[in-house]
Amino acid sequence: MAKVFHCSVVTPEEKLIDGDLTYASLPAWDGQYGIAPGKSPLLVKLGIGQMRLDFAVGGSRWYLIEGGYAQMIGSELTILSGKAHKAENLTESDAQKELDQALELTGVGEEEAEAKRSAVETARQKRHLAHHASHRGI
Repeated sequence: MAKVFHCSVVTPEEKLIDGDLTYASLPAWDGQYGIAPGKSPLLVKLGIGQMRLDFAVGGSRWYLIEGGYAQMIGSELTILSGKAHKAENLTESDAQKELDQALELTGVGEEEAEAKRSAVETARQKRHLAHHASHRGI
């Protein structure tokens, strides 16, 4: 069994990652998924949350993912996401401001309620990741 697998992370704006990993942790819609070499084929809808990628050359990178899909076939993991934020670009103060604004959103319909829920969850996840990133020295 191989000790690494190839990973590509793509958003509409850019290809963020194209390299070999030893492990990936992804925020699926129904919980956190761990991906290691030799993983069975997988197609999963992503939710809002933290993604950790451990590189074969050493080191890890953390991102906040906002939805998308991940597919594992053989030794190839492909992640397509609408948005991915690098942990080192997030600050707790900016995330808190975003959370405060999201909590003030109002609306009467289902779409507005879902937009508010998504905005609040994204801001909370950003704040959480920014907090941990600052303590990890990312």
